[in-house]
Amino acid sequence: MLQTVKQACKFNPVISDYRMSQGVENLSDLITDEGDGREFFSRNFVTKGMEQLFKEGMLRLSGKSDQAVFELTQAMGGGKTHMMIALGLLAKHPHIRPEVLPEELNNRLNFSNARIAAFNGRNTPDNYIWGDIATQLGAAEAIKEHWVNGPKAVDQKKWMDIIGDIPTLIMIDELPPYLDNASTQVYGTGTLANIIVYSLSNLMAAALELPNCCIVIANLSGSYGNTTKALSDAVSNLQQETRRQSMTITPVQLSGNEIYDILKKRLIDVMPSDSVISEIAEAYAQQIKKAEDGGYIVASSIEQISEQIRETYPFHPSFKHLVALFKENEGFRQTRGLMQFTARLLKSVDERKTDDVFLIGTQYLNLNDDQVKDEIDRISPKLIPAVTRDIADKGNAIAETLDDELETDAAQQVMTLLLASSLSRAVGGRIGLSQSEIIEFLAAPNRNPDEFLTVIDKLREQAWYLHREDQRYFIKETENLSRQIERNAKDIPQPKIDSALSNRLTGILQPHSKNVYLDVNVLPRMSELNLRGSRVLIVIKPDGKVPSDELNNFFEFQQEKNNLLVLTGQDSLMADAVEDRLRELYAIEQISRNLKSGDTLYEEARDRREEAESRFNKALSGAYNTILFPGIDEIDGAERFLKVTIDNGLRIGTGDQSAEKQIEDLMASPRANYKLAADLKDELC
Repeated sequence: MLQTVKQACKFNPVISDYRMSQGVENLSDLITDEGDGREFFSRNFVTKGMEQLFKEGMLRLSGKSDQAVFELTQAMGGGKTHMMIALGLLAKHPHIRPEVLPEELNNRLNFSNARIAAFNGRNTPDNYIWGDIATQLGAAEAIKEHWVNGPKAVDQKKWMDIIGDIPTLIMIDELPPYLDNASTQVYGTGTLANIIVYSLSNLMAAALELPNCCIVIANLSGSYGNTTKALSDAVSNLQQETRRQSMTITPVQLSGNEIYDILKKRLIDVMPSDSVISEIAEAYAQQIKKAEDGGYIVASSIEQISEQIRETYPFHPSFKHLVALFKENEGFRQTRGLMQFTARLLKSVDERKTDDVFLIGTQYLNLNDDQVKDEIDRISPKLIPAVTRDIADKGNAIAETLDDELETDAAQQVMTLLLASSLSRAVGGRIGLSQSEIIEFLAAPNRNPDEFLTVIDKLREQAWYLHREDQRYFIKETENLSRQIERNAKDIPQPKIDSALSNRLTGILQPHSKNVYLDVNVLPRMSELNLRGSRVLIVIKPDGKVPSDELNNFFEFQQEKNNLLVLTGQDSLMADAVEDRLRELYAIEQISRNLKSGDTLYEEARDRREEAESRFNKALSGAYNTILFPGIDEIDGAERFLKVTIDNGLRIGTGDQSAEKQIEDLMASPRANYKLAADLKDELC
């Protein structure tokens, strides 16, 4: 029996109230506070970027590498500080190196503990950045002349004298805010930022000459880059100097599987055996294969799918693809932010009433949870109205009411998945999923693709913020075509609907052979009917009673009863549905008239018009399915209306498939007492 995620894994309790601030790390404090580093490494996954920095950095401190400067590149919250702390702990505590580093690398290291200086640009020490670094290296007096009477730049020789041949690790983090503040302080013909850039450039130049000196600096790009011209110039100059001398390292490859390993290490305490994971991987692969065989999707091979799930378990392979769509949002902290987002997702799965989750995907986010909703608000605040109206509002959202009707959760899964795919705020960024991708990402044991296809169709009709463009579905902050249709449909005056219905029925019933009737009168006033001329087919709106009292009274006092044929129905609710569908169709036609080829909604409006036409015709065919014709009651011999039902509904076509031909055949059949044949015989006689 397949084990669910909750049965197979144990989540870290931190998921219940994870805060991004828990992942905020201060470089200098943590190197001091982390003890010997064992606890730090026990809860952290060593990425490829870390391995690269550990190797090159530790070899440099041993005098066995020519690479002195390293630049860590990633957006904020991307693991740069974390990586610096890890290297600092290894440089400081030789006894933990065998537990973290490969044996071959550890055997090449020839130093015990290195001197460490760590500078955080969020601080503004009185002795400036150079004084703070030198003081941490034990050279407070040597650097004093460069700050005590005001800032004085430090040249390359001074740095070389301070650092010497002792293994020395210098780490600089959060430099842009420090330069931002320094660019406002004028000294001579420049600013403090100019002095900082010059002194740090000399520090890097000195490091190249000192075989045991290693400098690690966080990347300088970010939101401070264009604040002022002075800051922009300072950052640009320092970037050029850094890139000229440094090796660039990315802490975490968010596009690969490393992010899964980090999330598992931090947020999941117990993982199942490989055999349990393999069983789940095979089950999912079979589900996706069934969907492909059924023509729902085009997927990878079973082997590839199984392998992907083994690598990403307990997360669905789609998770990283969806995250990649919004990780570049301005202000999103790529590792810490993702950690919090995932903690909210795990909390949603953990608190889910039904234990039916075998792989964790974004479709399981509980958007009725305030923390989860706040997370969406933080990533893409403009979509909150869409969440409340369409997806989750304590049972009142469109997807929730639809799921209640269908006794499923398919609508909420579809809409929540699409929400996750629509969180990108990048201009021109890709958002949304195709129908095939939706089915592939939601395929799971005990689920059928048809249930998702059904709700997609219904959501297209009912949701306000669900859009489709270039075959992709997505959530947007603006109301969609469905909402415009809904609003316009309500505003159409009843006389226009009556007129439109009359015109359509007149067109459908227009006589050509004229064997059974010669004229059509749709929704007539009884007082205006005249049966003294040709035989007429009148159409009466169904009101639940067949025939109606008004029609019976009219018929009773007519001399030419045989000139009357009535098309009606037996269900007033079905008649109301015809009006609703006609309102929808009328509204789409109004909207379409204002669109032209190339407009965003043009193709969707065209498709919706075809669908609305089909729904209207289906409703009309089902509602108007009864013929009333004059006849003799076999019981009392009285002349009254007799009733016959049109099998399979009223035809809407031409020629042999026309409504007239269908009524003609019906009236000539024994079900209508051969009414048409008898009438013709009487006329011949």
